[in-house]
Amino acid sequence: MRSREKNNPFRFLPMDIGRLVCSVLLPIYRYRRIHVSGEQYKKHIKGGAIIASNHTGFSDPFFIGTAFWYRRVFFLAAKEVMLNGLVEVLLKGMGCIKIDRETSDINAIRKCVNLLKEGRILSVFPQGGISVNSEIDKLKSGAVLMALQAEVPIIPAYTLKREHWWQRQRIVIGDEFDCKQLCGKKFPSVADMEKLSEELSQKIEECRKVYEQTK
Repeated sequence: MRSREKNNPFRFLPMDIGRLVCSVLLPIYRYRRIHVSGEQYKKHIKGGAIIASNHTGFSDPFFIGTAFWYRRVFFLAAKEVMLNGLVEVLLKGMGCIKIDRETSDINAIRKCVNLLKEGRILSVFPQGGISVNSEIDKLKSGAVLMALQAEVPIIPAYTLKREHWWQRQRIVIGDEFDCKQLCGKKFPSVADMEKLSEELSQKIEECRKVYEQTK
């Protein structure tokens, strides 16, 4: 089944249609990608990577997909979002991977790691759910675990829905965060995971501060 999916020429057609829509909307949204230094973010991500961003609304995946329109971006989606069979088919076609947040969903983690090893981009919201404010809550450890197992960097990011339609949509993107520099273990201890998650939280917080400064 796996090899049949890989050989299917239409496997990523829904995702590519979505990328086309995102590229058309870039000038409409007047999207501004900002590096954590405050300068314009011009880098194009190559190879496998995890984009770890804050999560304040259901529109966040759209903003992430638009910011990185030049690549296919896969997303982790809570099983509660996939309300019925049709919704699940549509979201999977758009690159969503269903995960049960209430358990250790090993199957979902394995799918994500395999995609990352293939050189794909995976977007995750490590807060584990939608936050009621713009602050960075304590992060769950799934992102750092997948990064270690797949040996890919994490790219911190921060964005919010714009308050008025005439404003530019902004996203602040940080430097690549290599978990292996702090922990060389593929299967880290709980203490290692907490340390890495705290480091990632600080990286996203740095992006948040720059976002606030660029209003």
